[in-house]
Amino acid sequence: MDVIRIKHIMNSLMILSFLIFGGLAAIVLITDAPLTNGTVALPFAFLFISIATLIITGQIDENPKLVQKYMRDWLIICTIGIVISALAFTFY
Repeated sequence: MDVIRIKHIMNSLMILSFLIFGGLAAIVLITDAPLTNGTVALPFAFLFISIATLIITGQIDENPKLVQKYMRDWLIICTIGIVISALAFTFY
């Protein structure tokens, strides 16, 4: 695997998800929406993805030989976080 290319993609994903979090948080603040689980869950799902991506990118920098393991772990962590956020968005 091309480690440099994967790091660039992960950095771009981290920046994009953080910008989406900022935009959704701004929409919640500007529209003065009530802070319920539904309105808070979606922005923080993107913040969770951004933080998880930052951590995994740092691990890839430290040990580039384990890129496949780190990417698999990242997918599992993000999937669990998104499922929890979707459940909070749907049921609460």
